[in-house]
Amino acid sequence: MRISLFFGFILPFCFLEAGVERFLQPLSLVPIDSSKIQVRTSGYRSQGSQIASGAEVFSKSGSVALNRQLLEKRLSEMLKHRYQVDGEVMVFLAQQWDPLEVGSNFQIKIRDSNPDELSVNAFLRFSIWDEGQKLGDFSTPLRMAHMQEVLFAKVPLSRGVAPVSQNFERRKVDVLKSHANSVPVTAKLSGYQIDSNLKPGSPLKWNLLSKINLVRRGDVINVYASGNGIYVTMKGVALEDGVEGATIRIKNLSSEKEFSAKVLDEASVKVYL
Repeated sequence: MRISLFFGFILPFCFLEAGVERFLQPLSLVPIDSSKIQVRTSGYRSQGSQIASGAEVFSKSGSVALNRQLLEKRLSEMLKHRYQVDGEVMVFLAQQWDPLEVGSNFQIKIRDSNPDELSVNAFLRFSIWDEGQKLGDFSTPLRMAHMQEVLFAKVPLSRGVAPVSQNFERRKVDVLKSHANSVPVTAKLSGYQIDSNLKPGSPLKWNLLSKINLVRRGDVINVYASGNGIYVTMKGVALEDGVEGATIRIKNLSSEKEFSAKVLDEASVKVYL
């Protein structure tokens, strides 16, 4: 009786222990491939580290890394607007710049530039603002380039020849260096003549040009007088030679009176009443 009770108590546990294995999944001990693990990192890195080559590097929502490329781009735009020049202004920082994390609507305010004009080398002082807060004052030496389309001779040009567009080609050059004082393609050259022989491939510069006399002494020309609601035309004779824009003496053919007038073109002058 006691033996039967003992086996009756033990046997259920034996069957339970044998049946648990079918509820368990086998445990995998295969090593994990670490190359498949993805780690997300911020686009902005701390000062002293390298930044991606793009001008704007987003680090977190609503912020950018103000790195060297982005700062040079903004300063180029601001200096072009400051000096109101045509063409493209390019700015290069002449010393190290540590990236600065700023909001996407950050502002740069230029305090002063020495010299206060576009030049090959300059020293710039500026401040950086973000959401109305000044992040700091900065100063740095700069190297600058001013890229502009200018005129280059296509054919030999002799002294005294009028500069006409078909004799020139356009080239984009840095007018702050060896091509300083070059004539831009937008320049109005009527009333000018070439003052020195020019070889093909040579840039046309302002010091190689001189104004020609549009009006010569003794020419009979049209005189326009205007001002205070009055507009009068008459005939006059030039008493001296004059280039475009020059003020010369004129004698009225009817009244014989003399007065000064500004040369407009080859056949007319203007008097401001």
